[in-house]
Amino acid sequence: MNMWKILVGLAGMLIGGIAGNGMARADTSILNPPSRPTVIHVGFYLSDINDINEQQETFEFEGRLISSWDDPRLAFDPEVEGTSVKTYTGDYQFNEVFTGWWPQLILANESGNFEQQAVVLRVTPEGHLQLIQEISARAEMPMALQRFPFDRQIFTAHFAVLGYEEDEILLQADHERTGRDDTGVLIAQWDLKSLQVNTDSLRPVMEGDWQPTYSEFLVHLDMERQPQFMLRFVVFPLVLLCLLCASVFWMDHESLGDRMTISFTGLLTVVAYQFLIGGSLPTIAYFTLMDGFVYSTYAFVTGTIIINLAVDHLNRTGRQEVGDRLDEKCRWIFPSVFAGINLTIALIFFIA
Repeated sequence: MNMWKILVGLAGMLIGGIAGNGMARADTSILNPPSRPTVIHVGFYLSDINDINEQQETFEFEGRLISSWDDPRLAFDPEVEGTSVKTYTGDYQFNEVFTGWWPQLILANESGNFEQQAVVLRVTPEGHLQLIQEISARAEMPMALQRFPFDRQIFTAHFAVLGYEEDEILLQADHERTGRDDTGVLIAQWDLKSLQVNTDSLRPVMEGDWQPTYSEFLVHLDMERQPQFMLRFVVFPLVLLCLLCASVFWMDHESLGDRMTISFTGLLTVVAYQFLIGGSLPTIAYFTLMDGFVYSTYAFVTGTIIINLAVDHLNRTGRQEVGDRLDEKCRWIFPSVFAGINLTIALIFFIA
């Protein structure tokens, strides 16, 4: 009798172990993507743009990633569960209570900051899931500053699902859940023209034979710089400075010291403004529109110094009338050439 009880107990333990292993396998399988490939529709709602840094070529933004996909394994009976939609709110419910699979989106061009501030997951009885993540991130994006301060930049955030190739996870842009908060997206000197999303294939360069292909979700922010600040703070003062330096052509030819003082003061002021502008720009190798304007002011002020010396030389050699005529011509030649040079530089940058 005792032997019979022992055999029955062993059989029960064996059956329980087999059932337990089957449940473990079932629990493990639900943590994998539901299909191959699993199609995930992703939208993005822009809440704010916090910073644009030309020196580091980065932009910081806040928004909501809205992902949706189907997982029939998570379907349920509303009457049995007592709810028409299962909702998991907050990090604890999402990370600890929810036991299904979900796509972990990463920012591929992250630059030191990517934070999830809030999360909500909803599951319908049919097994349709919607994941909403409130994020704050800083991304790196090369800028084209040739036309600064009249430039227009397209900042792009590259999102991808961590650990899955394109044949496993396929991202598709959800335009219906993409938008922006026009009242909140405000940043000095910039104007957001449009927000667009699309998907693409990412093929990173690998050292070995393995050449994976990933699906990525792209958020494009079309931003146009408002040049009023640079025009008011830099361009207008330098133009006024050049016109004041041109006043030497109305001064008496005998006051060489005063004329040279005005010209050299203008030259030092242009140097100071160049340092001021240089501190707000990245260390780029190419020539910008603002560089052309600053160097034209250098040429203008340097030209007044050369004319001052030429007029003084003519006076000391007894050709005062020639010096007077040179001053009279320079009164209109210098402003005209200065305007013509800057117009030519602007045409080169905007037509090229």
